[in-house]
Amino acid sequence: MQYRLMNDYSADWPFWGGKEDAGLCADGDPALPGSTAAAARAWAAQFNESFDWQHGWPNAAMAVAHEEEARRLYEEVKRALPNDQVALVYWERTYREGA
Repeated sequence: MQYRLMNDYSADWPFWGGKEDAGLCADGDPALPGSTAAAARAWAAQFNESFDWQHGWPNAAMAVAHEEEARRLYEEVKRALPNDQVALVYWERTYREGA
């Protein structure tokens, strides 16, 4: 199976591809350990709550922290899915200058 870990507006489950390879995966696809699934949902929720489509993150610190969490989560997901291909697609680097 091939999965992409990435945020998108209003997506609570940040996985794409999967069984149907037709876009956003169904909740629970891929099947992950509970703590990893909870971390993925929290990561997506932070994006949905804080990333502005015009201005990005509220500040540079939040932008850096969110990307670091993406990379940590990506490694965790790869370990949980050793027989699948997982890619991290991270595009949300913009933040408000001076904030």
